[in-house]
Amino acid sequence: MQTKNKIFSFDIVIFSLLFGLLPVDMLNGFLLKEAGVESVFSISQVYKLILFFFIFIRVSSFEKLMFISFFLLMLIPSVFQIFKSGSISLIFNDAIKITKYLGSFLTFLYFRSIFINKSYLLKWIYRWFSFSFLILFINIFLKLFGLGFPMYTMNSLEIGSKGYFYAGNELSGVLLVLCSFLLYWHRLYNNKISFIIIAILSLLTGIYVTSKTAIFGTMIIIIWFFIFDPRRKKISIKKIFSYLLVFLTIIPLSLYFIIKYLETSALMQRVSYFWNELDIYTFLLSNRNTFLNDFIKIFKEKYNIIEMLLGVGQTTFETLNNNQIIELDFFDIYFVYGLIGVILFISYITFVLIKSYILTLNKSYSFAKYSKFIATVLIILSFLSGHIFNSGMAAVYIGCVFSLMYYKKNHESKVV
Repeated sequence: MQTKNKIFSFDIVIFSLLFGLLPVDMLNGFLLKEAGVESVFSISQVYKLILFFFIFIRVSSFEKLMFISFFLLMLIPSVFQIFKSGSISLIFNDAIKITKYLGSFLTFLYFRSIFINKSYLLKWIYRWFSFSFLILFINIFLKLFGLGFPMYTMNSLEIGSKGYFYAGNELSGVLLVLCSFLLYWHRLYNNKISFIIIAILSLLTGIYVTSKTAIFGTMIIIIWFFIFDPRRKKISIKKIFSYLLVFLTIIPLSLYFIIKYLETSALMQRVSYFWNELDIYTFLLSNRNTFLNDFIKIFKEKYNIIEMLLGVGQTTFETLNNNQIIELDFFDIYFVYGLIGVILFISYITFVLIKSYILTLNKSYSFAKYSKFIATVLIILSFLSGHIFNSGMAAVYIGCVFSLMYYKKNHESKVV
């Protein structure tokens, strides 16, 4: 009984910390960019490390061993660089950055246990996601009042908004995870008004972020959940006509207003510049294919045989690449963690896809379809936009939605 009470206490601490994730990220951005506070570790990193510490304590002994094993395997490139460069300090930075990748996996293990053993906590997950979505929405639109930071700057122009979030390039992944969960939730429980409100707010947020991933990602997710009802397998003739009506009226009108808004914003100057300067493929990838091609040259010149197999660690990789990453998750993982990192990454996402598909065959697992859908979306995006699985902001949310496939329905009426 005492052990159970301790476990429950850890859950209370963890869930309390979950609600602080985005507010702390806002505070972190304010301190770094507005107040000019600099330190070895940011407040956001420390906060997430504390959260991961409690989650690590909470998971089973086998899961602890598995996490430590993966962590040590991904630390191998950094250890090799210590012997090569003689600088031991890089291992501390690399250890922190490994948690960006493994954070999703660790939280997946934790929430899987929650949904299997304490599925009545689902409503607290919903409240956490709703709160996070509200924080994200308010934060992005602070720019309307002259607060926060632009998403992009081009000469003297300020384009879009990332509010007080420091890592603006991670916002799209967070937005898509949050809005997709809330849209699925309201679709599943047939809350039509709430569905429409979330859809509108999500689209407005994506537009104001001015990221192609955020804009088109939210549009695709809204359309997908509008068409495919998770409660039914068959679509009636009446539904088909209503969908056609939407496609022929609401969607064209929405696109018209979106284009008109973009034409009056500074974003169009940025888009026009890159459209004229780049081919369509490079434009869609925001020049990431060029970054990849440039680093492949560095890879051939600077990496030795061992480094081609094991990677060089995050710090060395960024040093070779002018303190940048390529922003294509699969390639970033390979160049940093080598074949070990690639195998771990592919194994993780393959397991999520296969397991979620298997669970969709059982009607009791009402969120398995959602986990399969969002996993597919995020995997595709990771090959196009980056900062998905390499996102400190999104890691905890991603781990949670992946594990939702283990939730069994009929516990909605219970609240802790």
